[in-house]
Amino acid sequence: MKTLEKIRNFLGLNKHSDYINRYFDESNIKSGIYVSSVVILLELFMISSVIIRQLSPETRRSAYWLATHLVCYLLLFCSALALFIYSVRHIKKISTNRKLWEVLKYIFSIISIVFGIYISYMDYKKGEQFVTLMTMTIFVFCFVVWRPIYSMLLMGATYGIFFFVCDHFLPATYATKINLSIVFISILMSAINAYRQKFTEAQKDEKLEHAQSILLKLSISDEVTGIANMHYFRSQALELMHDKSVDIDTLIFLFLDVENFKILNEKYGFWEGNAFLKNFADMTEKVFKDSIVAHFSNDNFVVLTKNEAVQERLQTIRRNLLGMNYDAKLGLKVGAYKPENRECLPLIACDHARYACYSIKKHYNHDYCEYDSSMAANFQKKQYIINNIDEAIKAGHIKVYYQPVVNAANGKLCGLEALARWDDPQYGFLSPADFIQTLEEYYQIYKLDMYVVEKVCRNFVYAKEQGLALIPVSLNFSKLDFDQINLAEEVEECLKKYGVDKKLIHIEVTESTLSGDDERLKDMLKKFRANGYALWLDDFGAGYSGLNVLKEYDFDMMKIDMKFLHGFSGNVKARQILKNIISMAKELGMSTLTEGVETEEAYQFLKENGCEQIQGYLFGRPMPDHELYEKVKAGLFQLDL
Repeated sequence: MKTLEKIRNFLGLNKHSDYINRYFDESNIKSGIYVSSVVILLELFMISSVIIRQLSPETRRSAYWLATHLVCYLLLFCSALALFIYSVRHIKKISTNRKLWEVLKYIFSIISIVFGIYISYMDYKKGEQFVTLMTMTIFVFCFVVWRPIYSMLLMGATYGIFFFVCDHFLPATYATKINLSIVFISILMSAINAYRQKFTEAQKDEKLEHAQSILLKLSISDEVTGIANMHYFRSQALELMHDKSVDIDTLIFLFLDVENFKILNEKYGFWEGNAFLKNFADMTEKVFKDSIVAHFSNDNFVVLTKNEAVQERLQTIRRNLLGMNYDAKLGLKVGAYKPENRECLPLIACDHARYACYSIKKHYNHDYCEYDSSMAANFQKKQYIINNIDEAIKAGHIKVYYQPVVNAANGKLCGLEALARWDDPQYGFLSPADFIQTLEEYYQIYKLDMYVVEKVCRNFVYAKEQGLALIPVSLNFSKLDFDQINLAEEVEECLKKYGVDKKLIHIEVTESTLSGDDERLKDMLKKFRANGYALWLDDFGAGYSGLNVLKEYDFDMMKIDMKFLHGFSGNVKARQILKNIISMAKELGMSTLTEGVETEEAYQFLKENGCEQIQGYLFGRPMPDHELYEKVKAGLFQLDL
């Protein structure tokens, strides 16, 4: 089978791809220009030469001879001229009819071969060589590439007919037979070699073009969904917005967020999640046809479209989502932004639409929101925070405040919680809710948290140098810290750098951080514990996974969320819940600390029911370290260390 396949491949019997067929056609058409040009010039020369020779009595030939030769020259001239005209028109993209090219190629080839046989036969009768036939077959079979099987058959027939005709008129000599055979073999081998070279070039070009098409597709399309990626979206959106024929007021950017996709992904697996994203992308492109649609990230998509029937089209997508056969209840939140002018960058427009979308993520009854002026101010603040976080850290605008933690049994200061405060020269004191959430959203929170760790360590060094008491400090960390950096290693190195005893540091992790099966986070907490740090569970009861967290993780301290103390005075259920939580923590081997204590009544209740530590405005608000130590010196805080 392999031998047969090699023979078929050598003869050119295998089917070529469309690309290789086009490559041969394009190459032959270009060669056709040169061949036809040479033939046209030769025939014009021969016609002129014959006519001039007829004017002289010494070289004049018979009228029959003149007529037959002129007809032959004119036929070859006309076929070459037709081939030349088509080839030029094809290169200029005026004529691209492949069937017409095939017809002209065969007509020119047949006329050239017949012309070569006839003229060479006439020369043979006079005792001359068959140069014309040799020239014509070189033109036909070497400059215009044929499959080897065609070259063999057509050349074999051509030289066979020529030999038969000549031998019939005058038996060929041994030398003539040898010469004819050598010419036949030489031209045939040249024709086959030309085919092999051209075929190899075509294969290489086809592979190169295929690779380029893959690279091009990868550069403009998203790997998961197959639709446009954000790089291509931005370039196409920018081009559309700068098109003067497009009314900018009719355009709108949409940011689509699929609700509960995470649940779907966890329940059905990674591959099914990707299949859903692919289907959703295809559906969105179909609904927003004649629009620019791209995969933004994860379960988010962006669309640039005309502001026509947008709500109707979004409702179509929502109906399709509800009709999908998944247990997870899928929904769609959409943010929108209308560009004010052509100078608006697509990147900024998408950010505005995304901001509008995220502003309604926790609002059950809102699934569409347009970016407005009030959002603009908040958005600018967010951009300011992201653009200035590095400078704020460097310039010392980020400060560490400490909120007192007291021993419930005696009311004495037993610890501190380190909290970040941003005193900005432009905005003044920024709300922690603003900058912490923004830094998390843009994955910059690790910069703030590690700065707080270092600042706390420096404050310990300062306190030690001044002979002040070293009060244990609890540090808060975002879930993103565990994903972005090797947190346990970074904290350990910082403490070693400043010579701080790790017993003075407590690692706080919020309950919401621990939701989900995060192996990396589990490993990191194990490293903290192995390194000798105390682990505190912060905001217990703020979410819905508290009991599962207690089952999966080991903590030294449970910080009970302040919401249990809201309306504490007249809330019997809150008292009973708090009492049971404290009791449960003790049974699990954990100490308890309750946040948000603002009244003496709440304090006494917690104290009586065994809560070990208390934190809240009743004992002190967050304050700079120098203010804290001044109060310690003044006796406002007594230490319990």
